[in-house]
Amino acid sequence: MTTSIDITVCLDRSPSIAFYFNQIRLSLRSILNKAVSCHQSDVRMALIEFQSHSHHWRTNIYPFTSSDDEFQGWLNTIQIANGNLNDNKAIVDALDASLTLDWRPNNNINRYHEKLAILITDGAPCSLLDDACPCNSNDLWRLIHKFEEQDITLVVVGIEPSIIIYDDFYCALANKTGGEYIPLINATRILSSVIQRAILGEDTLSQLFRRLDIHFDVEYNSLYHYEYVQDRVRFMMEHCQTMADIRKWLYPPHHPSKEYIMGGMNVDDDDDFEPGSPSLETNYSFCPSINNLYFSPITNDEGYRTRLPTTASGDLSFNVISSPVSSIHIDLDSNSEIDDEYL
Repeated sequence: MTTSIDITVCLDRSPSIAFYFNQIRLSLRSILNKAVSCHQSDVRMALIEFQSHSHHWRTNIYPFTSSDDEFQGWLNTIQIANGNLNDNKAIVDALDASLTLDWRPNNNINRYHEKLAILITDGAPCSLLDDACPCNSNDLWRLIHKFEEQDITLVVVGIEPSIIIYDDFYCALANKTGGEYIPLINATRILSSVIQRAILGEDTLSQLFRRLDIHFDVEYNSLYHYEYVQDRVRFMMEHCQTMADIRKWLYPPHHPSKEYIMGGMNVDDDDDFEPGSPSLETNYSFCPSINNLYFSPITNDEGYRTRLPTTASGDLSFNVISSPVSSIHIDLDSNSEIDDEYL
């Protein structure tokens, strides 16, 4: 069975990413060049630019094309405008717009079709930190259900360091669709390999993302550490239905950023608490190559070319701290597979 793929890039072009934009553009060129060079007839690409809500336009949509030259031309014309670095990002608008694109259906018995959306940003979406979106955008947590319904896998590429305040949210958002949160520094290596393997029919996108080794593939040489956010990720996936739920339990208005970065723990209440930050002596001398990602074997697979369940699993207790209620204990007891390889 042959495999084709539609890839939509939702690209933040607000002023806050100006310093990193050349790196982002080079990364996208490398990822898509490798995919298109060997499989041009099987790959289509679309681009959605988005800015902050204070700009005169929020999104700019370029429909699917199979021409790598045309897509690179779109990237070359992008200019980063000046403006407020702290404005709310039109991320909901961009992801909502991506659902209106002409995605190819997966209804050909002789061809397996993949759909991949890549969101690249450095900040929070509207309504994650505020009670409501001033522009009346849709609820992002509910919107992502449409990605699941249409079998669109979401990958969030985070631009560090500012993204680390929200990496747990973006990890949960991507995991809900079978995708992954990936720091920008590792995006070229991971996405190049995953896309090529999916096109070659080795596994589905969701299976390949599930099999990534979190330490050697995703966290390598970045500020992201899954073990410090995994409880929050699972709580969102298991117990939150809307952005209001996420704000209530995990991002209350009075929640200090220092406390959040320490993993949601109230460091002032524990004299013996020491933050679990990476050691300055961590040895990063080994870097896996593009074709040598540390994929883990999948057990209890539900079919070679079928999408897998994307709800997080695990028996754990999550103590919600910094909520309006002083102490809340919630038991998570669902059964699934997405995080089994991560623990």
